[in-house]
Amino acid sequence: MKRTKKQQALDDARIQRAVTGMVIPMMSIPALHRHAEGLIAKGVDDAALAAGVRKFMGASRD
Repeated sequence: MKRTKKQQALDDARIQRAVTGMVIPMMSIPALHRHAEGLIAKGVDDAALAAGVRKFMGASRD
């Protein structure tokens, strides 16, 4: 499904909030963004998005 520019901007803002305060290697940013977009496509809330991003980056609190 094609997303509108407005929806993409909202998703990008959610991803930015999820990674705030994390140190992310430059080479990992595209993969992290794809992973986060996949989580958003599944319909996760902001807390689950942040947890999924932390787990992807190996910074999980589990």
